Amino acid sequence: MIRQIQSSQNDKYKHFKALKQKKERSLTGQYTVEGVKSVKDAIEARADIFAILVSEEFNSQNEFELPQNTDIYVISDKLFPALSTTESPSGIIAVINIKEKQNVILNINKPYVYCDNIRDPGNLGTIIRTADAAGFGGIMLSPECVDIYNPKTVRSSMGSFFHIPIFEDVKYSQIQEFKSSGFSVVCSLLDNDTIDYTLSDMKKPLILVIGNEANGISEEMKLLADEKVKIPIDGKAESLNAGVAAAILMYEVNRQRKGL
Repeated sequence: MIRQIQSSQNDKYKHFKALKQKKERSLTGQYTVEGVKSVKDAIEARADIFAILVSEEFNSQNEFELPQNTDIYVISDKLFPALSTTESPSGIIAVINIKEKQNVILNINKPYVYCDNIRDPGNLGTIIRTADAAGFGGIMLSPECVDIYNPKTVRSSMGSFFHIPIFEDVKYSQIQEFKSSGFSVVCSLLDNDTIDYTLSDMKKPLILVIGNEANGISEEMKLLADEKVKIPIDGKAESLNAGVAAAILMYEVNRQRKGL
């Protein structure tokens, strides 16, 4: 059904606008994805789409094939930008129902990433996208990580958000259980007792841990580490962006597993 929204006082409009905030997402169990590619990815992944929002201009000028049996809201061009989290709105947003949290079941033949208190949504989105590209089995998030449904996280993942398992609120005690089942925990950090990441055997069942942007790996996680690795810094930079460091390490895992 196609509906029109012309007033900022419309209750549905207020709700859609509020979904930019974590509080509203948690309260209503919904989040948004924005842009033609991301909305297409959501449709193709058969995400539980509650509604699709389009601007008047988008609705009149684009030949985007909107799904059947989904409510379509055509929003006034004056009102639509306030729904967006980008400087240049594309004109289309999908409102999606948050699925129930998945039980953490790991495949011993796949490597996994554990994000230890990653707080930047862009970094998290980059890690999700890279893990998908590098053939990882999934991403685990510590309870302190940034909200996975933050619009910037979803946008930065470039569709990989829908392609790879993401497990939320994974506690350190669960990592200990995975160690007991045969996984090795490799932590990325710059402590004195670390080795060059290329010297680590990453062909074994692996959980690769990426730490917080400012503080690195937590002390609790360090105690769980079977190995600590570092990426050498030859210049004057103090450290690498968490997303960049994760990408380098994930592709080293990929390289070793391919026997290259």
